[in-house]
Amino acid sequence: HGIFLFGVNDQNVLLVAVDDDRTSLDLIAATVERSGVEILTETDPRKAISLIASRRPDIVISDLMMPDVTGMELLSEVLRIDSTIEVLLLTAHYSAEAAVDAIQKGACDYINKPVDTRRLRARVDQLVEAAQRRHKARRLDRELLEEHRHGGIIGRSPQMLEVFARIDRIAPHYRNVLVTGPTGAGKDLVARALHEASPAASGPLVVCNSAA
Repeated sequence: HGIFLFGVNDQNVLLVAVDDDRTSLDLIAATVERSGVEILTETDPRKAISLIASRRPDIVISDLMMPDVTGMELLSEVLRIDSTIEVLLLTAHYSAEAAVDAIQKGACDYINKPVDTRRLRARVDQLVEAAQRRHKARRLDRELLEEHRHGGIIGRSPQMLEVFARIDRIAPHYRNVLVTGPTGAGKDLVARALHEASPAASGPLVVCNSAA
């Protein structure tokens, strides 16, 4: 019986293994051990659910039949916490119907026990590498977002890049600027960006509601 969690951070993949059978736990942990993966162990599946909620791992591997918490219940709870988590189920009572049911309910895979260690390692390697790619993509997205942030304005379109260029051209040279546009267009954000790029940036930005 067991649950195995993987979470990606900036340095490596975090693996948490939960199992009431220490021998099985050690076998699975040894099977999935690889460079760049940190392995932690836990014997209480309920604590594992709390861990999932707090750490948001990328991958969960769970035995189907466990005391108190079944694998299907765990699957449902994990997907409720975060639907992007990949859940892999292990079972000693394999059936095609159960496998189809698990996949339909959100599991990424369903593996028979006793576990073929080569198959499990290959599948886990795929999931870890996919998690690393997603993590890298998120990091690149954050970096790209920062590159396309101008003051409090975020945009990537040619029109927004032109707005940024106008702000950069105008701010150093003009103290009086008229910004026009409909309500909600972001005129206040443009005013703040102009202020921050102007020679007066060290002073306060004072907002006055003219209509009021």
